Amino acid sequence: MDVDRFESFVQAVLSTDELWRALVRFARARGVDKIGYHHMPPVGAPDDSVSRIRNAGFPAEWVEYYFAARQAGTLPITDHARRHGKPVYWDDIETLRELTADERAHLAKLRAAGFVYGLAVPAYGPNGRNGIFEVALAAGVERLDPPVLAELNWACQATHLRYCALILPDIGVPPPLSRREKEVLTWVARGKSNAAIAAILGISAHTVDAHLRRIYQKLGVFDRISAALRGIGYGLITSEA
Repeated sequence: MDVDRFESFVQAVLSTDELWRALVRFARARGVDKIGYHHMPPVGAPDDSVSRIRNAGFPAEWVEYYFAARQAGTLPITDHARRHGKPVYWDDIETLRELTADERAHLAKLRAAGFVYGLAVPAYGPNGRNGIFEVALAAGVERLDPPVLAELNWACQATHLRYCALILPDIGVPPPLSRREKEVLTWVARGKSNAAIAAILGISAHTVDAHLRRIYQKLGVFDRISAALRGIGYGLITSEA
């Protein structure tokens, strides 16, 4: 499938299964042997405890190990790719950052399993709903030509955005906060006290407290931190205030 056809398909596809199969075909036509996708909701999102992963070719035990290593914070390639916003080849990581002993042990395990040439491709979505693609290259392929890498990077990002759109109905409708409640919640997320929020919005601290109680009730939380995280996860907090 060429780039134009893939783009048209992504815009029209209505199934996450079909979307994933299309990406696998697209990637394998460009020197990819195995590909995995981990969809990562933001903390506070209603599905933040749901692990959505797609896998084409990686052994099941390696997928389990990936999650254990993620919990332990020993995924240097993935972390570097996400932090810097661009694909990172597996065998480049030692030249890009200082590795801890645990990260070096992870890298040794990766190579012992035969995963030497590949790359991590980060993807970014709405309201901090991000993802990561792990790509193992086909035998004899150590690097993708720059145009091919650009196509793969674009295809992963397009797939992630469409995946986000397709799962939205399963996540549910955000609680209906009023305009003022959203303003209060935004300033809470920025660490402002009730008194400071009152001064900013030109209302009384008592009114801020009343708004906050209603926000807690609507979001199903009991404290400011949980409210801020839930607001971010639901996409209720805006950059404007």
